[in-house]
This record gives sequence, C-alpha cells and structure tokens, in this order.
Amino acid sequence: MLYVTGITGHSGRWFLKKLSDEGFKGKIRCVMRESRESAPIKYSVFNKYNNLDLEFVVGDLNDSEFLISSLKGVSIIVHIASITYSKEIIDAAIFNNVDWAILVHTTGRYSKYKSASQGYIAIEDEVLRMCDNSGTNQSKLNCTIIRPTMIYGSSGDRNMYRLIDYLYHHRFFPLFGDGSNLMQPVHARDLGNAYYDILMRPSKTMNQEYNLSGKNPISYFEVINTIRNQLNCKIRIIKIPISLSVFAAKIYNTFFKNAIITVEQVLRMKEDKAFSHEDAVHDFNYNPLSFEEGIQEEVIEYLQGVSVDFSNIRYE
Repeated sequence: MLYVTGITGHSGRWFLKKLSDEGFKGKIRCVMRESRESAPIKYSVFNKYNNLDLEFVVGDLNDSEFLISSLKGVSIIVHIASITYSKEIIDAAIFNNVDWAILVHTTGRYSKYKSASQGYIAIEDEVLRMCDNSGTNQSKLNCTIIRPTMIYGSSGDRNMYRLIDYLYHHRFFPLFGDGSNLMQPVHARDLGNAYYDILMRPSKTMNQEYNLSGKNPISYFEVINTIRNQLNCKIRIIKIPISLSVFAAKIYNTFFKNAIITVEQVLRMKEDKAFSHEDAVHDFNYNPLSFEEGIQEEVIEYLQGVSVDFSNIRYE
C-alpha cells in the first residue's frame, strides 16, 4: 500500500494526476487534516480520479498514535506535506516495518544563514541516521530524500503568484542589491511527475538523495523582468544597494516588533539558490520546464482573474 501526505498541496495534486494518468493500480492511503465531507470544495479534486483506489484517513501528523495506526499495512510512504513532520513519520514507519520512505524536503538546508538552514539540517540528519541500515539500529527502512528549490506554478504557490500580483499593481519595484543572485525555481508539475518516476524506479532511486530544480539557473533580476514582460506592464525596477538595504532593515526592525522582513532576509538576497539536478536526470530522466515556460502558465492564470486569499496559502 502507498501512503501519501500532502496530496492536496501544490505538487501533491500533480502527483495525484500523474498516478491517475499512468493508471496506478495499487491502493493509495491519503492523509487528510479534515474529512472530505467537511471541505467538499477543497477535496473535490479527488472526484475526477475514479480510476485510482483511494482511501482516506483523517488525522494530525504530529500525533504519533495516529501515525502508527494509519501506517499499518503500508509498504511505501511518499511524504510531501512538510519536513517538520519527517522524524515522527520515520519513527512510525520503523515501528510498522515500512519498506521505503520517500521524503520531500528542501534545498533550504544549504543556506549559509543558520536561521534558514539549521532546523532543516537537524531534522534531515536525524532522519538519515534513523534510516541508516549500516548503523546499530538496523531499521531496514529504505529512505529517499528529495530537495526541491522554490516551488511555483499556479495561484497555489505563495512565492511567484505574490510577485506577479505586486508587479501588476504597482509602478515601482524595490530590488535589494543588483539582482544578480541566481535562482532555479521548479514547477509543481515537474515535482509531481518526479515523485512518480522515483516511485517507479526503486532499483535506481532507493536510498538516494536528489536536488530537484528548474531547467536552468536564472538571476533574480531576470525573474522579475520575465514576469514584467509577460504581464506587459511598465513597472520600474529600482535597485537599492545591499548596504543601504541592510541599514534600512535594521532601522525598520528597531521600530517594528513584527517586521515583515529581517536583516538576514535582505542579506540572503545575495545568496545563490541554484542547484544541479544531474543525478535526477541520470536516474529517472528528470526533464523540468524552464522558468520562462513555467511562469507563462501562472501569468495567464493570473490575468484570467484568478483571485486568492494569501493569508490562507500554506505548503502541504
């Protein structure tokens, strides 16, 4: 049995579609935070996948008793929901003698800034230790780690969609630094397809680690300019030197306790977030979209008038 968390999230929905398109025949147990009956609009996505053998369990991934009971009879886990639940899931998986756990984590662990990476590193290193068959615990749980870069692709993302909205409605865009820092955003569809391909190639992908990024690195300035051009808007980009930006952030944080941007966040604008995905290309023919291709769909969706309440957006 396949056990999936975060199936209604951004990349999770694409994974569900891929399973359906490929005619997956196994039973799929989906973890839900609430019943389908209590949220029919949110979970109506399942109605078009009648060819899949879906089963639903409602519970909290922080609840160890729920995890242990819901993982009974499961052979493979695809954990998409959040890295923050990974240790608890691995604990319950080992208890239930699960064969293989595929965990979706983040390239955020590579940040040189501790507040951005320290928590991710601690969780991931502990998970890898728990799954280490060569160690004293002999858990026999195979583990594959997936680390996406920034995820985008529709109104369901809280990164690019917000940027599109800002660029569309304003005349000026303040850019901290010169915008030369590299990014490599990944489309949610590419991730959903990758989860499936990893699942289908255990001889290649079991006990491996993969960084999953977009097709090519692109500078932050190019990201903004690409969106600006596709929106056909005349917003002016104003480059603010990093030193001045840091100074302004310090002043801002001094007077506002709940500041929406910190000094470290400004400094991270200098940090490259581009990662090779060659291992994924080699092992399961990973072939992601370029940012120019992927963002065009999101811009079109935005221009068609899709509205979203950003306060309710969260990663699954």
